[in-house]
Amino acid sequence: MKTERKLKVALLILIIILISLVSFGGILVKKTKFVDNILPEYLLGMDLTGSRALKFIVSKDTKDIIYDKDGNIVDEAGEGTTTKKEPINPEESLTKENYENSKQTFIDRLDKMSVSDYTVRLNESTGDIFVQLPENSNTDTITQYLTSRGYFSIQDEDGNELLSGEHLKNAQVASSSATNGVYIYLIIEFDEEGTQILKDITNTYVETEDEDGKDTTKNVDIKIDDTTLISTHFDEEISNGTIQLTVGQATTSASTLNSYIREASNMAILLNTKTLPVTYEIEENRYIKSDLVLESFYIPMIVVAVIALIALVYLIIRYKKNGLLSAIAFIGYVAVLLLVVRFCNVVLTVEGITGIIIAVILNYIFTIYLMNLIKNRDEKTIEATSNCFKEALLKAIFILIPVLITSVILCFVSWLPIYSFGMAMFWGILIIVLYNLIFTRTLIVLCTKNK
Repeated sequence: MKTERKLKVALLILIIILISLVSFGGILVKKTKFVDNILPEYLLGMDLTGSRALKFIVSKDTKDIIYDKDGNIVDEAGEGTTTKKEPINPEESLTKENYENSKQTFIDRLDKMSVSDYTVRLNESTGDIFVQLPENSNTDTITQYLTSRGYFSIQDEDGNELLSGEHLKNAQVASSSATNGVYIYLIIEFDEEGTQILKDITNTYVETEDEDGKDTTKNVDIKIDDTTLISTHFDEEISNGTIQLTVGQATTSASTLNSYIREASNMAILLNTKTLPVTYEIEENRYIKSDLVLESFYIPMIVVAVIALIALVYLIIRYKKNGLLSAIAFIGYVAVLLLVVRFCNVVLTVEGITGIIIAVILNYIFTIYLMNLIKNRDEKTIEATSNCFKEALLKAIFILIPVLITSVILCFVSWLPIYSFGMAMFWGILIIVLYNLIFTRTLIVLCTKNK
């Protein structure tokens, strides 16, 4: 074997090893001051994680409204004022259309929060919304943001609205590093009309003093619903229609930094989805335990690992050098498949995991068939080996095309277990063809000596 071919084989093996290390171990990257795995997490279905069953009902709470003698709403009770209790949800807002819009806002927020597996149902007569979503460390936070109306406003000190969320164009998260840590920001951008209003506000609400030097500065409150994000005045004019709010700052704690990033991201999602036209409250918040517990996977995982090890040892013993190369390529196939599952956001259920296992078995069968063709071929040349691969691949494609078509059909089924199985099989079969064409074929052909 020539030196050039040896180098190519070594490089290809190193690439496979690198892909495997990335897939099985992750990519640890220093983000600002902290190290984090930048690979997407596996998305697990509710049958593996358990689920949270939530019931949101239309709030029947009331609020005190203070009127002066002329019928105007005021902030504080005084002489001639009247206090009335009025429902948070006016009667005219309790319509089927608003209930449908609320349901859609729930769905939009769940999608933007990357909730992988959920159901949302609406009782059209009462407006009650039923949500079931996977149980994980973010479930409580997701629940909190589902119930928030998400109404953005900038108000003066008397509660008068100066700028509303109807002029909001976009909200996003940003960060910056400084010597004293990492800062997380919420960037809020307004439309053309909102930009002009914001410009007027920043020119009006500035630091001022009276003739005696007494501070007479008036602040504005930037709010989401009834929560004040910041009370401030402005040092300079903002003419670009963008305001930057500091969410938090961390120095050494990666967990603290990540919590600020999640908080800012969730606020951005809240602002980037429509305001709930109806105020909801949680009546039921119930955890549904998965029928499958982590311990129940230990024995099957050990069995699968042992079988895989035996299968690879068999390849090496029976087919010698080509067996070793095909074993290395096989490990690379599994690594590539798992990476694709991560990056393509395939939701893994028990059926999805079964689909992955079936795809791995199909790839092993293809490898065995290829090895037998090469071993039983009298002529041991590069051309003969290449022909063996073509024969094996064409036969595999002919057999797998019906399976691939079926998998594509299953990907459009709305029932998650079937969808998960279809997605796993689709990517598994597609990668069998492409991966073996690029890696397995190249490895074995490069290592074949012309005789």
